[in-house]
Amino acid sequence: MRLVADAVEPTTAPKGVPVLEAKRLVKTFGKVVGLDGVSLQLHAGEVLAIIGDNGAGKSTLIKCLTGAYVPDQGELLLDGEPVHFKRPQDARDAGIETVYQNLAVSPALDVASNLFLGRERRKPGIAGTVFRALDTSGMRKEAREQVQRLGISTLQDVTVAVENLSGGQRQAVAVARAAAFGSKVV
Repeated sequence: MRLVADAVEPTTAPKGVPVLEAKRLVKTFGKVVGLDGVSLQLHAGEVLAIIGDNGAGKSTLIKCLTGAYVPDQGELLLDGEPVHFKRPQDARDAGIETVYQNLAVSPALDVASNLFLGRERRKPGIAGTVFRALDTSGMRKEAREQVQRLGISTLQDVTVAVENLSGGQRQAVAVARAAAFGSKVV
């Protein structure tokens, strides 16, 4: 299994400072050691792959980097500044998006709705503010643009329910969602 991190946009850190850095991360689960002093650096424009056997700590590391787990020890730095993510939304707010193994897509929703899941846009004016109507056409238009920008040719119709897509197409939806909103790291 391979996990890939990609620094997707220019960093605000001084030249040579990693976009994301982990120093001596430790994570335990009772007596089980998930991570034992793991360090890494991800620089702007770099693709970093983490490869290892089952139980080696790959998923635990990613969850510590993205706020799903809080490390017991160690330090996380974003653009050279210490950060403390207590939940995944903290990492998202800081510009870190994650594509998990289970993809976290909603099969009954269409491609566009999955891209905006949890970030739905409302129609402008009274329709959106009072009646809370979604801007479905705007989200579909932006979803089409995002899919095209990424060169995903297998997703022609963003109105198709995800349950009707192949496994690879579902992965493409999850990656497109992360790339659409990840401002620093995917």
